[in-house]
Amino acid sequence: MAELELSTILVSIQSVQKQIEYFEGLLASETVKDKGEIQELLLSYDQAAENLKEVYMSKRSSGSNYPEYESLIKKNL
Repeated sequence: MAELELSTILVSIQSVQKQIEYFEGLLASETVKDKGEIQELLLSYDQAAENLKEVYMSKRSSGSNYPEYESLIKKNL
């Protein structure tokens, strides 16, 4: 298995977080028709986010130029 660079993991975390926010927005919408399917997708993305978090935190060293995990997942207001 190929070793992923920390920068690739960082971009993946941000992408997955955007999808989570998108699906959460859909669930909050009153016009959504297939909530069950969206909830399943959201669960899959939540699990991926947890996996990525574990890998990121294990690879990122203290004093690193890479940001703290929490700053990667802040929701845009």
